[in-house]
Amino acid sequence: MKRKIIGLLASLLLLGGCFNMNEKTEQEKAQEGTTLVKDYVGQGLSFVDGNKSAERVKEHEEEIKQEAINYMKNTYKTDVKVNNVVPARNAAVVMVESEEPIQFHTYVIVGLILNKDEVGNARSDEGEVEKAIVGGLYAKAYEEEFKNLDVFAEKIAKENNLLGMRAEAIDKTASDGYTSNYYFLSIFALDYPSVYNAYLENPKISAEELKKLFEKDDPTSKNISIPMKFFVRGNKLPEQGVADNLANEIKQEEGIPKGRYAVLIYKNFIVDRVGLPDGESVDVEGIIK
Repeated sequence: MKRKIIGLLASLLLLGGCFNMNEKTEQEKAQEGTTLVKDYVGQGLSFVDGNKSAERVKEHEEEIKQEAINYMKNTYKTDVKVNNVVPARNAAVVMVESEEPIQFHTYVIVGLILNKDEVGNARSDEGEVEKAIVGGLYAKAYEEEFKNLDVFAEKIAKENNLLGMRAEAIDKTASDGYTSNYYFLSIFALDYPSVYNAYLENPKISAEELKKLFEKDDPTSKNISIPMKFFVRGNKLPEQGVADNLANEIKQEEGIPKGRYAVLIYKNFIVDRVGLPDGESVDVEGIIK
């Protein structure tokens, strides 16, 4: 997988710019502000023209936070907490996290009214919050399997001297939905209409009922994607064989969630302004469980 799945891509486009490290020269990459994975806790995250609205965002930060919280509660019947507020072009991108009744990370965009010292309405990019919710519901439905995956991911990372993202970095930058130090879920809500609608009708829906609905909407779990991300401790990508070995271990592991897995191993740095590696990796796709 030579492309990086970027959760905030839609926002980057709508707010005035698209980030694609694969289009940059090696010299341009070297000039990007970067931080070692072990030291990265979300610092430097930024959006196009965010510097122009930074003062207004700081002045109205509490109001912006509340607008995002209200939006998630009123639109999606979900309580969230705010982990980060990042200035953008005439707006703020608010990184939020739900912990109950399901766990996920996503983002809300809160506008700033032009030529007025006022905060505008909140909105979200089409499908972004919805897919985060469905990912959180999948993790709730198969809680034991995800506990097994957490233990397994920690084990293979340690055995291969690899790193994962820090929890603080995930809180400040993640928008992919259900996210851990070593993996995240990539799910489209449109593939799971029964699951998503059932949640809106009853946010406290049981794990047992969710399992039935996931099996109804996707009997083979073919639409569940679970990319597993690791980082080397040095600044050189490993041989392809390392990723191949991890893929084989995933194939053989029992008791982890069903889905399509991928292994991606990156160099030991994060590009600060997007909270992501630069996209260059050794990888294996299409690992079916």
